[in-house]
Amino acid sequence: MSLSADLASLQSTLDQALERLSESVDSVRGTQLDDMVGDLYEIERHLRAAARRLARTINELD
Repeated sequence: MSLSADLASLQSTLDQALERLSESVDSVRGTQLDDMVGDLYEIERHLRAAARRLARTINELD
């Protein structure tokens, strides 16, 4: 596989992880695990930053 294809695959994986994380936030909000929401949002923030940086890197390769 080429570097571009590998990075595009990673980008897809990050997108899927962000979707699953969002679903996790929805499932714990308002439950006894509600105190976990802040941590999950922090994780989401870092993953979104990584996804943006990865997208910029992929664009530079093209």
